[in-house]
Amino acid sequence: MKKIIIFLIILIFSYGFVFAAEPEEGASLIIYPQSGAFVEGSTFEVSVYLNTGGNYVDVVEVDLKFDPEILQVISPVKEFSIVADWTSPPVFSNTEGTVSLRGRFKNKGINISEGLVSDIVFRAKSTGETTIKFLDSSKVISAGEKEKNILNSVNIATFSIYPSPQKGPQIFSNTHPDQNKWYKNNSPTFIFKKTSKTEGFSFSFDNTPFGEPDIIVDTTSDSQFFEGIESGTWYFHLKAKEAGAWGGTSHFKVNIDNVPPASFKPHPEIFGATADNYLLLHFNTFDLLSGIDHFEARIEDRSNPKNILYSGFVQIESPYRFKIEKRGIFKVAVRAYDKAGNYQEGGVIIRMLNRYFAILSYGPLLKGLFFPWWLIILFLIIILLISVGVVISVIKTKNAKQQPKI
Repeated sequence: MKKIIIFLIILIFSYGFVFAAEPEEGASLIIYPQSGAFVEGSTFEVSVYLNTGGNYVDVVEVDLKFDPEILQVISPVKEFSIVADWTSPPVFSNTEGTVSLRGRFKNKGINISEGLVSDIVFRAKSTGETTIKFLDSSKVISAGEKEKNILNSVNIATFSIYPSPQKGPQIFSNTHPDQNKWYKNNSPTFIFKKTSKTEGFSFSFDNTPFGEPDIIVDTTSDSQFFEGIESGTWYFHLKAKEAGAWGGTSHFKVNIDNVPPASFKPHPEIFGATADNYLLLHFNTFDLLSGIDHFEARIEDRSNPKNILYSGFVQIESPYRFKIEKRGIFKVAVRAYDKAGNYQEGGVIIRMLNRYFAILSYGPLLKGLFFPWWLIILFLIIILLISVGVVISVIKTKNAKQQPKI
């Protein structure tokens, strides 16, 4: 019994040593710092670290995603990286909001708990909450004969970008009060603080975030109005002259979008069979400036032109599932709204012959099953070709029978 107890103790300790010696199963990629607060217009560094988890690794592939509306990459800094050989130069896109880093390690690879892959310098373009995260395409490849992706842990970094303190007069706008929102009003008004010592103001209005007005007095008023401004992001720059000296410059951003989203046509789902004669209507479009905010729809009864009945608009998503119970002519109107409140409308006409059969401009709907016209035409063409082939075959057979035998 004593020998058995001693054997079990030795066995337990042996397993403990074995497990202690085993490396961790996976590698980690870490963004540092994981959070922070910065001022609009400032620059800051974000570092990407590698923890191999006790394994030797040969390749690291980092793909990051950020919001290009809030952040902008200045440059990846690779001078102090643990990467021995960059298989491709670090690549970033301030349009797509991506950063890609590809590198290898020498000899049998690297085993490290906190290795700097790269520093990345960002600039805070605009205010708001934003994140930087790893894409699923990121990899850490183990060294040796059995190369495999052992990345099993990543993090997400969250940053707050605050407005920069104004160095000059305080600026307000009663037409465009929120500098982060989009407005369809293209005639912004600015109001600024004036003191008893103010001799005048110099201002400029352009697309440059940190533009500087000249040192010529443009107005002695405490407000400025612009009319008919083109859609886009604009900045009002202002500085005051007091006691013969010019002060610092303040900046105020306005986002203008009075262009509706791109035109679109809602269309039914081909073979979109649904229970009880429901119809699935698909739709999509885009907006180049403020972006699509939401879609709304209503069903218009156009059976009697003198008494058109409208249902109220309700917010929907694609595909829109609906049903019309009665006979008549109806229009399903779908509106796409952008974030400034502009909208584009598309629609489809439906002729309800009875509760089970309807004709759309795209084709017939039979008990919830939609058939596009092009498919019906194609089917008829195939039937016609088969029929012609059968007729030609019959004629040839008949002619062959009528020929005299020699």
